[in-house]
Amino acid sequence: MDVCLHHSLEALKQIQRLEKDAAQWQRLQIIILAKQAWTAPAIGMAVGLTRRAVQEWVYKYNAHSLAGLEETRGTPAQPLLDLEQAEQFCRRVEAGAKQEDRVCSLRGRDFQNILKREFGILRSLATTYNLLHKLDYSCLRPRPQHRKADEQKQRAFIESLPDFIRSIAARHPGKTIRLMWQDEARFGQQGTTTTVWAKKGSRPTAVRQTEYKYVWVMGAVCPETGFAEGLICPRMDAEYVNVFLQQLSNRISQEEHVVMLWDGAGFHRSKKLKMPENITPIQLPAYSPELNPIENLWHYLKSHYWSNRAYDDADDLEQAVIDAWQEAVMKPDLMQTVCAATLFNRAVIY
Repeated sequence: MDVCLHHSLEALKQIQRLEKDAAQWQRLQIIILAKQAWTAPAIGMAVGLTRRAVQEWVYKYNAHSLAGLEETRGTPAQPLLDLEQAEQFCRRVEAGAKQEDRVCSLRGRDFQNILKREFGILRSLATTYNLLHKLDYSCLRPRPQHRKADEQKQRAFIESLPDFIRSIAARHPGKTIRLMWQDEARFGQQGTTTTVWAKKGSRPTAVRQTEYKYVWVMGAVCPETGFAEGLICPRMDAEYVNVFLQQLSNRISQEEHVVMLWDGAGFHRSKKLKMPENITPIQLPAYSPELNPIENLWHYLKSHYWSNRAYDDADDLEQAVIDAWQEAVMKPDLMQTVCAATLFNRAVIY
């Protein structure tokens, strides 16, 4: 089949890669294969259409370029909500559950009731979910937020951080300023559970230990490079923080100076703290774990390595930390993903 030169083969493939509609993707595939000298019967077998249907789409493309591949059958469906209603509905989604909803979290049937009660629109549950997806919403698990968190202080911190970094860089000329994020987590026999694959309709079980031995894990990660440092300790105090800081300091190259962001825990503000010369700390706003990307590391390790298990003693816990650290944290490319600090990339100074 002859195909007009509306687009090059590479241009068509690029358009196809960006196409989200499955039917339009299939029609682009027909044109791509036709350009590669496939016959109509062969293309029909590849895409699941008849020879005649394949030929018709090629003819339409030849006559009208990409516009010829648009599906024009029937009357276009009217949007469920006009622009003003859609904006109002989006605000309602993002406001979350209200007292009159009588639930703590809105589900599909709640939005179905909201459409009926607040917009006078009665639609099926499937149509309600389709509306949510079209408006680019998805049901996600929220990140925990402390009730005392001050969003205004958090925004001010994010905006002022680049200036802090520049002032530190000015005090260390010739050094590459490297941002690292530090935190600690208690890991022990008070176990957690994580998801497992199981038959639909079943209720799988998993071990959740309720004993009391634990260890502390200190860590620091550079989201830019994936470099990480860690320490296991039996308790959490300024003495062990000093050990960790010295251990980290010894691994920092002579060409770099580390700016380490951490929370305001008492052992981070202790008078006994001995801060190495190649590390400058910056304290995060109070009650703001969501600003510390290394928090994601603890969630990752618990969900991938430490849950659904029982541990005999502290030695068993320590070995579990070592195994997980070697398996995950010592992979820089993985740490760049798990601990990505998108809010603060602009603060990095090379």
